[in-house]
Amino acid sequence: MRHTIILLLVVLFALTACGLPSVQEVRYTMDTYEPTTKVEVLQTWPRNRNYIEIAELEVSAGHQANNALLDEAKKMGADAIVIGPTHQHSKVYVPIDAGLINGTSSGFRSVSLEGVRAIAIKFQP
Repeated sequence: MRHTIILLLVVLFALTACGLPSVQEVRYTMDTYEPTTKVEVLQTWPRNRNYIEIAELEVSAGHQANNALLDEAKKMGADAIVIGPTHQHSKVYVPIDAGLINGTSSGFRSVSLEGVRAIAIKFQP
């Protein structure tokens, strides 16, 4: 039984680690745009170009976070994303010691979940 649980956890971890993280989206406009193939990544708001804000995007921080943001921005037709700082949005509590193997634990440890926010923008002609 113990080996089955460990194997199941390894398989679940491998399946979730392979894909891009899920991007949460809050639309600012009901306008739709054709998907784009290239999206600029900006650290500050563009000063020399007019633009409209399409949506706020948020994804869990990690090595695939930027790729997930870019893919979502391309789908919605954005020309660029303005990346905001990472932020802590919640904590989860995980068992320490042998909690996952035999169902008991001597305590829990809090782990902060961090997210990355970006605003998808469309440049005006």
